[in-house]
Amino acid sequence: MNEKLDKVRRRIVSRLDEIQKQQLKGLRFVFLLNNEELYEDSRSILRNMRGVLKELGDAYMFKEALRCIYLRANSSYHAKIAFHRWCKMAEETAIPELCTMARIIRDKLNGISAFWTFHHISNASMEGFNNKIRWLIRQAYGFLDREYFKLKIFQLPEISSVRQI
Repeated sequence: MNEKLDKVRRRIVSRLDEIQKQQLKGLRFVFLLNNEELYEDSRSILRNMRGVLKELGDAYMFKEALRCIYLRANSSYHAKIAFHRWCKMAEETAIPELCTMARIIRDKLNGISAFWTFHHISNASMEGFNNKIRWLIRQAYGFLDREYFKLKIFQLPEISSVRQI
C-alpha cells in the first residue's frame, strides 16, 4: 500500500506548479510513516493536505485503514468482511492506485486471511531463508556439484551471511 500511496503522491506532484512542488518537497516520508509515529506538526500537515490535495489525503487514510484491519480484526472472518468493505470504499474513490490495490486484495484475500487463520504467522522467516539461498547461489557461482549445493542449503542456518571486514 505504501507503494501505491507513493504513486499517488508522485502523480499529484507532477501536476502541481513549482511553488506547490517546493512545499511538498521533503514530505514523502510523512505520508509513508504510520500515524502513531508522526509528530504533531506532521499530523497537522496531513490534515491540511487532506483539504488541499484530496486524493493524497484519501490515499493516506486508506493506508491507515488497512493497518487498522490488521490491528483490530480478531478472526479471518472479521478480516475478510473488513477487507471487502475497504475494497468497496477504495473503488468508490475512483483513485486508480486504490482501485488497483483493491483488486490485488480481492485476488489474494484467501492468502491474506491466512494470517488470522494461522495465529498471526507470516512468511517473513521463509522469505529470509530464501534470501540466504540466493546469497549462497551468488557465493557458489561456478560450482557444478548439485549435491554439495544441497548440503550447503541444509547448513545455511549455521552460516553467517554477513560480510566479514
